[in-house]
Amino acid sequence: MDISSSGLSSSEKRKLLAKLLAQRQTNQLPLTFAQQRLWYIEQRCTGLPVYIVPGVFRLRGELDVEALRRCLDYIVDRQETLRVTFCVKDEQVWQFIHPSRSTSLTVYELESLPIEQREAHACLLIERELETPFDFRTGPLFRSLLLKLSSHEHLLVFNLHNIIADGWSIGILYREFSQVYAAFREGQSSPLSPLPLRYTKFIQNLYHDFQGNLLERECAYWRKKFRELPRLKLPPAPRIDSYASHSGGAVEFSIAADVVIGLRALARSQGATLFMSLLAAFGAYLHLYLQQDRLVVATPVANRNHTSLEGLMGMFVTTLVLHVDLRGMPTFRTLLARIRAETKESYAHPQVPFNNLLADLPFPDSDARNPLAHFMLAYHGSIVQPFTLPQLEIDSVQSTLKTSGYELELHLSDNLETSLSSQEQLGGLSGELYHSDRFDSSTVAQIVFDFQSLVRCLISEPDLSIAAFPARLNRLTTTLAPLDPH
Repeated sequence: MDISSSGLSSSEKRKLLAKLLAQRQTNQLPLTFAQQRLWYIEQRCTGLPVYIVPGVFRLRGELDVEALRRCLDYIVDRQETLRVTFCVKDEQVWQFIHPSRSTSLTVYELESLPIEQREAHACLLIERELETPFDFRTGPLFRSLLLKLSSHEHLLVFNLHNIIADGWSIGILYREFSQVYAAFREGQSSPLSPLPLRYTKFIQNLYHDFQGNLLERECAYWRKKFRELPRLKLPPAPRIDSYASHSGGAVEFSIAADVVIGLRALARSQGATLFMSLLAAFGAYLHLYLQQDRLVVATPVANRNHTSLEGLMGMFVTTLVLHVDLRGMPTFRTLLARIRAETKESYAHPQVPFNNLLADLPFPDSDARNPLAHFMLAYHGSIVQPFTLPQLEIDSVQSTLKTSGYELELHLSDNLETSLSSQEQLGGLSGELYHSDRFDSSTVAQIVFDFQSLVRCLISEPDLSIAAFPARLNRLTTTLAPLDPH
């Protein structure tokens, strides 16, 4: 369109030019607040695979590889966040949405190897994939791997960087993958309806809505919050480069159904939620472990407050920091009331404009793995269900890669299945405690045991001072004492 000969007034020409320029620049977008936080941390991780979201699956049966490839291409075309790369321009970080591109499905044919060597070789390839850093500048930040063990057995690997996809997004990926593959396998078109909101539009709306007085109010709240948060004294890390290594591990465990029922009942009596009671229990344990009265625990919030975001992949989750105050030797009931008030207040301010607050973060020291907190508690409710594909039996394969962006990172999910081998009970919670290399595996196993014991004690005597509980436990262990720096 030739603006100069359009007959428009000067002001109309300026408005039209601004509109055309805006349309041209829609592929260059600022980062969400959650992405700002991850970008900052990623720069300190030296490219190590700390913030990745992997999925490894064993497929047994008749796999249509061409339908699989077309399915992945379709989803990458549909979900703009899967085509994002990042670049620094004029000291600001931008994300670029590239035109539709074929997904990077890498296929390895392992049938030529002796049968007894295929599994081991496949494990090495998977480990190499999960330990290969993502290139933020060139992408892709979503990689997929298919390992063919035989004509009827494959291993499928999805690997995404957390900066483009949160846990909710993985559920979307699996659901859409299941539906589209089934249709393509039958020669049909995609059954998915168009997305009501594009990722590009979401970013534009975010920055349109979140500016001016609203931005200043939220920044003022979090600046005040950060100034008031305590700073913990942890023992020195085992190596000077422990931050860069991000090595560690994870311990799986469960919380029995009767304990969860007790936590829910106590929470209801206080007008609280199960998450609040879990946070109070975790805070009580850290208080006894660290011998400190004021703690900071981070927690993720989905931050999808509109139905148009339910089917959109991206990094929307916000990490809030919660002050756990145990001053004055409170009871568990008192602590739960404090947690309830703290959580409700923080949840009223879910947007944390990270770049605006960088100078006010509570843990800017070089030894901190995360600038917001040393500990995290995440209650996920129901876990993400794996996808289902026709004519295939699918089993999830646990990855050996265990890293954490926190010193201790506790994840809890509703346990929907009964497993006699692990003594998990329907209605209980499945848990994973990720840990940094500040803790060895035996110490973390003892932490899990003592935490389980303490939770049972807390719900049985909620009006007893928390400080009295170590003597009530069946076994007083070294973990219920200040950390030994050696």
